[in-house]
Amino acid sequence: MAGAPKPAKIKTRDRILQASLALFNSEGEAQVSTVDIAAVLGISPGNLYYHFKGKEAIIESMFDEFETELRQVLSAPIEKPLSLEDNWIFIYIIFEEINDFRFFYEGMSSILERCPSLRPRVARLLALKKATTLAILNSLEKQRLVSFIADEKDRLADRIAAHLTFWLQYRAITEKEQTDRARIHDGVYSTVLQIAPYVVAGRADYLEGAAAYFARQGAGKRR
Repeated sequence: MAGAPKPAKIKTRDRILQASLALFNSEGEAQVSTVDIAAVLGISPGNLYYHFKGKEAIIESMFDEFETELRQVLSAPIEKPLSLEDNWIFIYIIFEEINDFRFFYEGMSSILERCPSLRPRVARLLALKKATTLAILNSLEKQRLVSFIADEKDRLADRIAAHLTFWLQYRAITEKEQTDRARIHDGVYSTVLQIAPYVVAGRADYLEGAAAYFARQGAGKRR
């Protein structure tokens, strides 16, 4: 169309980050070199090095964006009692963010050894996952849907924070044929089931409702 503005050209730096993320997720970060990234983009290794002085610099830059997005999700205020569907969607979004950055979770130990500056930031994200879980459990407790004694609530929040962190990698090994969407819904369902033992009344209805919602997602389907 005459006079229509041309789409903005993606900067080389952003192209490097996009290509790196796709390669890391599909091939595994350890299997990808900066030469591989440059080849995919059709640029010279020197051009890539001008923007990023090595693979660790690429990872740290990608982590900046991931951390910002995950913090926005985890810090969303809980202003009213949450329904099963509300909680399901919220947990799904958390898993979705993690899945988009799954190479980092799959190779976390190795990456943190090479990028030690990320370790305290990861620790703070884990703490935020726990704090967000506690906020949801507090909401359910105020509705008198669940009940805890002693330190049960705190321990459950720890388990769910760990579950959010490692579930997708566990399922990628045990259920290789699952789609990303099915794996995420599976993770949400497993999260919801962890709360079931603390449901005060109507536990059977709670479990039935969760199973029915899970089934409606078509989450058991494979590729």
